[in-house]
Amino acid sequence: MSGQPPNPELQEALLELSQYLSDSVPPLVVADSIQVLMKYPPQAVLPTLRTWTAAQYRGSAASSVPISDYLFHAIKKIHMMGEFRLVPREPLDAYLANLKPVVLPMCPEEDRAMLIENLSRLGEHASTSVSAVQTIYHQAPGESARAAPTRAGAAASAAGAAATATAAPAGNSGATTGEALQGFRRFSLLLERLEASGALRPAGGGAPAAPSAAAAAGSGAAGPSPAPAAANDALVFAARSSHSARELDDYLQRLKGMGIEAGTDNLFRALSQSLPGWTIPAYPAAAASMSESGSLGAMRRIITEAEDPAEGAKRFQEMVKAGIDRFNEGSLPQAVQMLELADRLVAEKKVEPGGAEVVRRRLGESLAFEQLRKASERPELHPLLRKLLNFFLDYTPRGLLDELPREQKRDRRRLLLALLEAHGAPARASAYEALSRSLPQVIGEEEWFYRRNLLYVLRRIPRSPEASYEDESELVIRHAQIGMPLLVVKEAVAALGQYKDEATEHGLGEMVRQLEEILAKPEGAPYEPKDLRGLLDRVVATLARLPSSRARRIVIEHAGRKQTSLGDAMARLAELGTQNLTDDQDTVEQLLALLKANMPFKLLGMTLKQNEQSLVHVIEALSGTPTPSVRRALEDVAARFRGQEAGRLATRALAQFDKPATSPAPAAQSGEAPAVNPAAAAGPAPDAPAASLQGDLEVFGLPALLQSLADSSASGALTLRDPKTGAPYATMALREGKLEDIQRGKLKGDEAFYQLLERPVPGQFAFVKGAPPARPGATAREILPLTLEAMRRYDEFQEAAALLPDAVAIEPTGEKPTAHPAEKDGSFLQTLWARASQGGTPKDIEDALAWDSYRVRRVLVHWVEQGSLKAKV
Repeated sequence: MSGQPPNPELQEALLELSQYLSDSVPPLVVADSIQVLMKYPPQAVLPTLRTWTAAQYRGSAASSVPISDYLFHAIKKIHMMGEFRLVPREPLDAYLANLKPVVLPMCPEEDRAMLIENLSRLGEHASTSVSAVQTIYHQAPGESARAAPTRAGAAASAAGAAATATAAPAGNSGATTGEALQGFRRFSLLLERLEASGALRPAGGGAPAAPSAAAAAGSGAAGPSPAPAAANDALVFAARSSHSARELDDYLQRLKGMGIEAGTDNLFRALSQSLPGWTIPAYPAAAASMSESGSLGAMRRIITEAEDPAEGAKRFQEMVKAGIDRFNEGSLPQAVQMLELADRLVAEKKVEPGGAEVVRRRLGESLAFEQLRKASERPELHPLLRKLLNFFLDYTPRGLLDELPREQKRDRRRLLLALLEAHGAPARASAYEALSRSLPQVIGEEEWFYRRNLLYVLRRIPRSPEASYEDESELVIRHAQIGMPLLVVKEAVAALGQYKDEATEHGLGEMVRQLEEILAKPEGAPYEPKDLRGLLDRVVATLARLPSSRARRIVIEHAGRKQTSLGDAMARLAELGTQNLTDDQDTVEQLLALLKANMPFKLLGMTLKQNEQSLVHVIEALSGTPTPSVRRALEDVAARFRGQEAGRLATRALAQFDKPATSPAPAAQSGEAPAVNPAAAAGPAPDAPAASLQGDLEVFGLPALLQSLADSSASGALTLRDPKTGAPYATMALREGKLEDIQRGKLKGDEAFYQLLERPVPGQFAFVKGAPPARPGATAREILPLTLEAMRRYDEFQEAAALLPDAVAIEPTGEKPTAHPAEKDGSFLQTLWARASQGGTPKDIEDALAWDSYRVRRVLVHWVEQGSLKAKV
């Protein structure tokens, strides 16, 4: 071949082969080069093998490693490309069959018979050993190949370690090498299972040639499109198990060769669907980084390991789009996890600020209207919804308020107001600031409409108890001036109902006086008489709800007006019935006097009827005040007017007095703690104590709930119930925010806690406050370490379940099982093997044992990798 011009393709392939033999590049990197070499006669690699062998032999003690071992090592490593399914096995076996006799003349004659025997046994045993840069596969006389270190590499070698592939590039630590090799082997195992089940069909009949996804689909070589679930499994596994950008790229290229759309956008979508259905609690800084693992950690690596800032910005945008897709599909917790990660990346300056701002400003328009509306209508979702909204600049309180005056569609305006309400206190503060701006010289309809919306926000969002409202009430009163647009005035009056100060009382009293005067002489009035009376209804009702004797006196005095132009003034008394007036004896006496004045009386032996409807209104005004004098008066009315409206109303009021008082539900904790949600919670058993806190686990997420209880040092019993039957499936006892006891089915203790997060169940929770019964020997455990460990197990369980799903049947192969390197409990391993050797599915095996799913599944996967178990196809 020396007379031919250099072949760049061949030369590059030979260079990568030499690097691969020295463990300078991983198998994925050299897969394409091996396929290139297979196109040429085996003699093409002889110069490279000769040069490499000579260099290795000169670099070590000649007596320690014979040349035949180096030759075996080289052939063995090429053979492993088929074991890892990186190269089609049949063509590779044919190539090696031709290569072996070509290599044999390089072996000293005294070792040739041993080399022939060992080469003939390649592939009989799956067991191999990892070699670091200076580790080599030795031969064993009469036995299959084994690995042993050279003298220089002896300290780096570990007997039987990782037994699956070659080492990572030089310079990587041993731990990183082991993780990368395990990930590589598991990725190959996953693809092998998916191919065997028919879920994936490699392009070109199994060759990992890695054409573009579009080309594979267009050529028809890939066959039917891969099943979405299988493709997602492969994409998620590739992202989570890769340890470098190059390794991930190699994995994706392999998937593309199997006809899978494997761009980073598809990667983010697949990862987004693998996230747990909870959000990460607000952990202390020291623990926060530990919670960003699994799919979230993979997303971070994909973005931060981009080759340049432009590519990083593109991937950042793809991740945010994938988060938006999850929200639009109804998965708010998953979307929030991704957007919180995006926030952290921006804060850490891992993405270019300008590009991040473009994403935050523009992509919010992709949020689905219907999903936003549904989330805004559920107060228990507001803490999560706020996190999503605050990421997008147009959905912050300021952004929403800026959009309000421009929005023409009514349903869209209503949504904007609902989202402002979901924001809570920050939106209220922004609305107050906007309302405080001076009115312009020329006030158009748009400005008035905007101010009406601002008043609506002030009314709908409760004030903070600590906030001062004197200036605020005066500002609202300025918008309640008669003569301003009627809708603005009505909204201002409604907003005044939340203020209990003298300014509000005085302003509303003045409005009653003005409206009475205008209705007496309506000529030139700013509104129609009907609208004036409607406004008077609203003003008097607001006054009636103020806890002030003076305000109530104004209401009673107004009810005594007899002018027909005012409408039914007595009917406006009924609003006083919304309050208990027990502490306002003057008002009670005034109402009792009105009651007596409207009762029928006798004159010259004849009973004269008063206006019965006025009597009804006075009874309504007294119906919230169970004093003895009111009770006697209503009993008299009920007896005298039995069968009439006044009698029936008095009877109902007396019955209400006799009902036992109920304590109001406790207020939700501040911050992001779950709010009380009686509607969503499964009701307690009839004899169970009332829950102090209850709600929907799917909304709040168990980690956030537990962290909230821990932060508040709560003591009590937490019960988790099935959403359909209401039956409890787990119970916990907490003492001062620490876990003292837990049971989940047959599991107890830490195993039960881990299982709750490893296999989360949508359901309801109910927490009943109170110190749990003392248990001798009980040890209270901190919630945070348990939760972090459970979340780590969740991530690893997802990976194990992808390799060995719940419903895949497994059976023993006859190979003796080995212990999992991280499992030290011999009795556990014996019990598990006794059950696993009977066959069945992983789920069947887990259900039969009293250990959490992660612990069982990781050992089952280890035995499948090691060869003592196999999955049935």
